[in-house]
Amino acid sequence: MLLKAGIALMSAALLMAVGVAVFVFLQPGEPVVAATKVAETSPEPRLEYGEPQRVAPEETKAPEVKAEEASPAPAPEPKPEVAVKPESQPEPSPKPKPAPTPEPEPEPRETTPQGWAVPNDEQIQGANGPRRYGLTAGAVMGLTVKAIGLYDVPVFSSSEEWALDAGVRHVPETSMPWSGGAQRNVYLEGHRLGYGGTGSYLVFYNLDKLGRGDEVLLRNRNGDRFKYRVSDSFVVDPSESWVMGQIRGRDMVTLQTCTGPGYSQRLIVRAERV
Repeated sequence: MLLKAGIALMSAALLMAVGVAVFVFLQPGEPVVAATKVAETSPEPRLEYGEPQRVAPEETKAPEVKAEEASPAPAPEPKPEVAVKPESQPEPSPKPKPAPTPEPEPEPRETTPQGWAVPNDEQIQGANGPRRYGLTAGAVMGLTVKAIGLYDVPVFSSSEEWALDAGVRHVPETSMPWSGGAQRNVYLEGHRLGYGGTGSYLVFYNLDKLGRGDEVLLRNRNGDRFKYRVSDSFVVDPSESWVMGQIRGRDMVTLQTCTGPGYSQRLIVRAERV
């Protein structure tokens, strides 16, 4: 134990001597006395025999920070936000529209030598049903034949073609139902076919279906009625104008139309007044 204490004292003395030498060497301008004083005034460590020397570690002091240095750094100015545009989606390509189904072209219609179109099934069906007309302006009377579905077909007394197209044409040179005399022949003409869209279209299409005893009625604009009964029918050529004349002792109405299929002849239907 004494040996260890002696070695420790010698080590401490050696360290003090080295420190004085280093101090003199690093500061040559200072007198040696200052170094000696430092050495004399330095307290020697107290050693207790039997215990090793414990040297307390030097406390590490945090560097003093000035008030100016302790202030927090200014926050950076916020950068303006830039609106991010969404990525444009590519527009879907439009689906091709289906091509419209072309309407079927109407089949060519058969025409007569006069240029009239032969009626189709729908038009014929309409001609077979009841058809109601009316006494339009200029009509002198109305014709009704119930057996073929005609009601108040307007009758125009004129030799012009428009009268035949407008309805039924009365030949002006022939009698009227109210004319005086012992005999009369009221002569009326109508189209078997005619032109579509006119008042006389298919007006006498079913005239050939009339039979003996079927009623024919004429009514003037005053409301007077003149009733007839079918007596006979026959076919003539267009040049046979005698059918327009009167027959002694007979008061009658004559209905004329074209015959099929060539429409080159005339169908004559006569009805006696009752």
